[in-house]
Amino acid sequence: MRQKKMLRCLVPLLGLALLAIFAALYTVDPKAYYRVLNSIGVPAFTYPFIDWEAMGADIKCWSAGINVYVTNPCDVLNRLHDYSPLFLRLVFISTDRSWTMPSGLGFVLAFLISLFWLVKPENWRELIIFALACTSPMAIYALERGNVDVIIFIMLIVAGVLSTGPLASRIPSYAVILLAGLLKFYPLVVLSVALRERPRTFVAIAATAGLIIIGFFYRFREELAAVWKNIPPAIFGFGSANLPFDGPLRALRLFPWLEQFAWFRALPYAILTVLLIITAVQVIHLALNGNLVSAFAKTPQRDAMFLVIGAALIAGCFFAGRSEQYRGVHLILIVAGLVAMRRVADNPATRVTLTQAVMIVAFLMWEPFFSHVLHPEQPGLAYGFYWMIREVLWWRLAALLLAMLAIFSVKSQLFAAIQQRHGLFRGNKSIPGDKIAQL
Repeated sequence: MRQKKMLRCLVPLLGLALLAIFAALYTVDPKAYYRVLNSIGVPAFTYPFIDWEAMGADIKCWSAGINVYVTNPCDVLNRLHDYSPLFLRLVFISTDRSWTMPSGLGFVLAFLISLFWLVKPENWRELIIFALACTSPMAIYALERGNVDVIIFIMLIVAGVLSTGPLASRIPSYAVILLAGLLKFYPLVVLSVALRERPRTFVAIAATAGLIIIGFFYRFREELAAVWKNIPPAIFGFGSANLPFDGPLRALRLFPWLEQFAWFRALPYAILTVLLIITAVQVIHLALNGNLVSAFAKTPQRDAMFLVIGAALIAGCFFAGRSEQYRGVHLILIVAGLVAMRRVADNPATRVTLTQAVMIVAFLMWEPFFSHVLHPEQPGLAYGFYWMIREVLWWRLAALLLAMLAIFSVKSQLFAAIQQRHGLFRGNKSIPGDKIAQL
């Protein structure tokens, strides 16, 4: 027991040590700080927390009557506002640039504290996995930029902790998720965890959240239209479009003569169709795997919720469009869930599947480092082969995450009620109500 408590403290302490090292490096030699971060695949700005600084700049200009959806002279990079209109109403956020550093450091410390609820290694092997995930370039990128996704990450951990209690604490968890969604939009997909509730409770939650979302979009419809136009495309992010659409373009750089064939223009859509079919087959195969279902049912409630929340976020972002690398910080939620699920798996083959999944996540979180080492600005066959492997692994992970969501949904109380009413899947036993109500 004492060893477990010690192991759980090591990852946050490691993060605190890295924070101290980078803070000292930035103080002594800012250029070296910039070079070190870039060498590990983190595209750092000349000073930290530049994304959070933009929040204060947006509020400052907006309060002065400047339309920050059109121009933003208060921001050092003149970035147009591309976040929720709610941020412009958060007048308690300091607009003084001198507060950027203290606020950013506060976010990093809050992130490290949140890991005490999420990261719970029971042996040194699990500790290494968690350390790799929490100190990965994806996580460091989000923290170094002071990106809002760090706040969303912390909010969702709070929601995950609240969601394992009685209904009185689960309701606030949905409120936290809804607030996170109104601040950054994509977390709205996490409201799907309400499927675990009894039908009447689910309907009440869905109706309340739906009315609030509709009211929000109606109230800020003009600003949201401007936000949509201002969202910059993610050039180096992850997404389902990478392999089918970027793949042919990369092939064209190596073999320009392919452009003369008419079938080449239709190739991306053919590849996408094949990938979707293969993914659907994998999802069905995994979701019907009794050993995998059993392992999910035995997973501790909080860890299962973290896995479902992370799966909904990453799968949603993957298929919705290309996402920036810092959004990969949410993969830590998936690592926590998969490690806990592997711990309780009885079947060797299931443990192998979950081990492979954890390794895939860890590799993808460190992918910016490997890409930097391989110099993607000078693409060749070697980097093209590596790029292909990376994208295939993303699709494999997406299939596994969708399978986890399918297992969670099919085993929910809502589905059980539908099944009982309509007599569907009589041979499929659901998780007991008291268990799934707290998942």
